[in-house]
Amino acid sequence: MNPTIELHKEPGMTKQRFDDQHTPSYGSYVEGELIAHETSEWQDIKIVQTETHGKVMLIDDVLMLSEDTHHVYHEHMVHLPLACIEIPKSVLVIGGGDGGTVNELVKYDGLERIVLAELDEAVVRVSQETLPDLTSGLKDPRVEIRIGDGAAYLAEQTDAFDAIIIDSTDVCEESAGVQENANPLIEPPFYEAIKKAIRPGGVTCQMLGSPTFYPTGMEMMYHRLADLFTHFKPFLMPTPFYISGDWGGGIFSDDNDLTPRFAHVSPEKLIYFNADIAKGALALPNSVRKMMK
Repeated sequence: MNPTIELHKEPGMTKQRFDDQHTPSYGSYVEGELIAHETSEWQDIKIVQTETHGKVMLIDDVLMLSEDTHHVYHEHMVHLPLACIEIPKSVLVIGGGDGGTVNELVKYDGLERIVLAELDEAVVRVSQETLPDLTSGLKDPRVEIRIGDGAAYLAEQTDAFDAIIIDSTDVCEESAGVQENANPLIEPPFYEAIKKAIRPGGVTCQMLGSPTFYPTGMEMMYHRLADLFTHFKPFLMPTPFYISGDWGGGIFSDDNDLTPRFAHVSPEKLIYFNADIAKGALALPNSVRKMMK
């Protein structure tokens, strides 16, 4: 079932309620003032100012992030894979137009090149206009912003990146091949392009979705990545503004054992992530372990 959003506005008030219904029995909502709304060629983008959580972004009517909790997700997506690489020099981010992933990457003094490949320029522009703290890293001189198909850009690269972070549409039952229109960023040709674009010892990280709400898609992705790559480790992270308590991701490589042993960023620069969190993220409950069998 695709999430839907409804807009409720009381007469004479600017506060609106945005309902994000995920299943017939479960949903969530935020209340606040709609301060930006744009429908691009690709998707619908809303920014809502709330009283208690800062600004909230919705894309295609789905709650994506809040200013006060986004760091949990972005820190996992960046610092877990890079902790497995001894000397990371270059990183490609596919998606991530809100700037949060890049904002974590610019904390690495040793990084020489950061490429953001975002399909929708409106996401970047609206984020820069309304979320200046989240997008401050996009101004770093090491950052290249390339608007267009991230998969097409990836296919043109050879031995170019130490890490690839896929910060794109959620992998769920709908996008994991259960329905006809599969997500191209989870198909085998995309992963073959990753193998060509990543340097020896490199690591890829991808958000995979919710094992609670999308177990069929998650199980399929676990088996796909385990079959395509020599090393694959799923991880879980808390996501207060997504649809479940735990959200799943995966790190994978052909020639890196995916042990997070390197600390490249001072703990003072991070809000949530540390070495113990890295170990905990890779510790899976029995229900998720069964998906990998």
